[in-house]
Amino acid sequence: MQGEEWFRLVLILGMLLVVFFICLSLSLLSIRVYVLGEIQVQQILVDSQKREGGELRIERIRELNSDITKVSSFYTKRILLSDIVARVSSALPESGHLSSFSYTSGASKAKISLKGFALRTEDLLQIRTNLEQDPLFGNFHFPPSNWVRATNIDFAFDFEI
Repeated sequence: MQGEEWFRLVLILGMLLVVFFICLSLSLLSIRVYVLGEIQVQQILVDSQKREGGELRIERIRELNSDITKVSSFYTKRILLSDIVARVSSALPESGHLSSFSYTSGASKAKISLKGFALRTEDLLQIRTNLEQDPLFGNFHFPPSNWVRATNIDFAFDFEI
């Protein structure tokens, strides 16, 4: 009897051990299926965020490109005031000088008003000719009062850039 009891005991314990391993395998299998499902869900979320993030980045890049184009356009259209002053100064003869320089920026064109002194009418004519030859300047207005005196002329005139 002792042999038969041992056999039953081993058989019962073996069966319990087999049932335990089967339950353990099924539990691990269900955990594996759950984890794989969660991984797929997270992968789908990551892919959708990448797509949305990529679209946002592309839109941001387009905005930056537009801004860069506007800045580049601004810099190519700008005129340096120091360049204007240098051009006006180079147009003056040695016997003439400026007493006033006024720059007024407009929506489409800028206006410059000059006042100064010329020793002779020929010097004033030379200033006018030199400025009119510069392609940057245009739409000159020389009032007739500049031409009244032949010497010691206080002149004033306007032009646009």
